[in-house]
Amino acid sequence: MKILEEFWYGNINPTDRSIVPNSRIDKLLKLVTNNEQQLSDMLSDKEREMFQKLKDSQDELSSVIECESFTLGFRLGARFMLEVMEDMDIPFIDD
Repeated sequence: MKILEEFWYGNINPTDRSIVPNSRIDKLLKLVTNNEQQLSDMLSDKEREMFQKLKDSQDELSSVIECESFTLGFRLGARFMLEVMEDMDIPFIDD
């Protein structure tokens, strides 16, 4: 199946990715989780609730930034392809 068909049928999701064991991301994720747990254990219930709100807002911000980065990267890749194809004799592209 071609990539556009795969995308159409929902077989491609750019946010799906697995974390490779012992990779830099895996190690950093474990470090963050461990530090969050240690900090959470030191907080009162009210402080823990505020900390959770902070984490939630950081997660939302990260999601927005990842989406924008994906979009910008995709557009940059498309521009590369347009430039590569610019000098090619392709019947469906008008000069």
